[in-house]
Amino acid sequence: LQQAVTNPIFPRIMGAKTAKEAWNTLQEEFQGSVKVRAVKLQSLRRDFELLKMKESETVKDYYSKVKEIVNQMRAFGEDILDKKIVEKILITMPQKFDPIVTTIEETKDLSTLSETKLVGSFEAYEQRLYRHKED
Repeated sequence: LQQAVTNPIFPRIMGAKTAKEAWNTLQEEFQGSVKVRAVKLQSLRRDFELLKMKESETVKDYYSKVKEIVNQMRAFGEDILDKKIVEKILITMPQKFDPIVTTIEETKDLSTLSETKLVGSFEAYEQRLYRHKED
């Protein structure tokens, strides 16, 4: 463990007697105490719940925001199923995506639909919308 940390960080774990002790020191320093982690996780949950795609936003940018929050939540120990992410994306798309949302909800099994397939469908639809705007 000591070989894996950089020189500026090493002094923080130098006095640790076991690898677990060193790990706990690093974890507390970089993630915070249990209370701090709980507050951060609660804040991330709130961010996830309030997240909604803006009209001016691209599908790719919106999905990046969703994944960033989800990855942070998972880093703090939250277990988020892909199904929840798929549902979140479906219900937070702007009105211009209603036709594709309805099609996906009616024709796909949402419990097995992957995020990447869902986002791919939205990106293809978005490209069609942009192409029609240009005409």
